[in-house]
Amino acid sequence: MTVSLGDDHLEALADFEDAHSVDSRSEAVRLLLDEYEALHAEYEELNTAYEELQNEVERLKREKRLILEEREEKQELIRYVEDERSAEQRWREADLATRLRWKLFGMDRDE
Repeated sequence: MTVSLGDDHLEALADFEDAHSVDSRSEAVRLLLDEYEALHAEYEELNTAYEELQNEVERLKREKRLILEEREEKQELIRYVEDERSAEQRWREADLATRLRWKLFGMDRDE
């Protein structure tokens, strides 16, 4: 097989040969291809891990949103219960005339 390379690629290949103590260009190209395959496999693993982490982040965001919604619902229930307790307490503390008026016309929240 014959491969044509430009000057900049030939220079990079010569540097690679020197750095890896390779005796021939063919051996240097084989080493480069082996390194490429290893790097590509590592890239695929990292990309898969990245996608899994992205999915986990999205799942956690949804979970957080649900927790916040539940928290808000609970806060609303707490406010409702406190209002009801307050109304019951006012009813117990009110005199008979006030209770009768509330029974006929309804209890004002501001009272």
